[in-house]
Amino acid sequence: MINTKHITNLYWFCLSVECGGFSAASIKARISAPTVSRSVAHLETQLNEKLLHRDAKNFQLTNAGEEVYRKFAHVFAELDQQWTSLSNSQGELTGDIQISCPEPFADFFLQPLAIEFMNTHPKVNIHVQFALDTDEFINEKIDLAIATVPTRTAHLVQRRLFETELALAASPSYLARYGEPRNAKELINHHLLASNNLSYWSLKEAGELIKVPIKAKYTINSLRLNIRAAIADAGICVLPKVALEHLTQQAKLLPVLPDLECQKGTAYLVWTDRKMISSRVVAFRDLIFARMNSDPEQLWANMFS
Repeated sequence: MINTKHITNLYWFCLSVECGGFSAASIKARISAPTVSRSVAHLETQLNEKLLHRDAKNFQLTNAGEEVYRKFAHVFAELDQQWTSLSNSQGELTGDIQISCPEPFADFFLQPLAIEFMNTHPKVNIHVQFALDTDEFINEKIDLAIATVPTRTAHLVQRRLFETELALAASPSYLARYGEPRNAKELINHHLLASNNLSYWSLKEAGELIKVPIKAKYTINSLRLNIRAAIADAGICVLPKVALEHLTQQAKLLPVLPDLECQKGTAYLVWTDRKMISSRVVAFRDLIFARMNSDPEQLWANMFS
């Protein structure tokens, strides 16, 4: 018969699998890594099965471990959801929310929303750090992330916030000095402005997919600062079309190769599905979705106008 020790050991095992190791699980749960490791070892003894291959470099499920995880992970996920539903009905919201997002979103979207939320819920504290992806989601104890790079971490849930069309642009002065490229392949002869994590631009020209390798003149992990660099005559950048329309009206940027089709820009809201998501995080997550769905194009217009 299952008892509380079995349930506790199963929980630490499932959490360790989701986090990819004992250390990451201990950070999320705020207990010591040896405690998590001992619980998993006790579970293996109780089941008389080896569940994990683990050493200094590897953390991999055995066949038996995969079976145990498959049978019980959804149980804890359901418990988390039920607990969240219960806690959402319990009084005022309190505590901290840790968020990561690209820098432009903090300025024109997340910060005003965070201030509004904290005014409504005075006992909630919100902490924001800049990131494009979810690589540090576990180590940095993030509750929510707005990411432009889709996550590949299995236990994280991502929902698309919006998708926007992109375009190439440069300043009138840059184009007067260096000329305008006649096709996508000529872009490699120009000063390109990009984020640090991109190795190529994916473009379609006359129906043909072309990957332009980025040997960037300037890289920075900020879309807004890349656009500002383009306005300052530093080179050609990629930006949302709605932002380009506003900047073209102001004579700050001009379209480059407007017949090209750029890969669309997408943003995701990411959170972890298998931990007890507090009611404050659920409330702020739902507020983000509500505001983003109201007028996403206006966000881009405000961000870069």
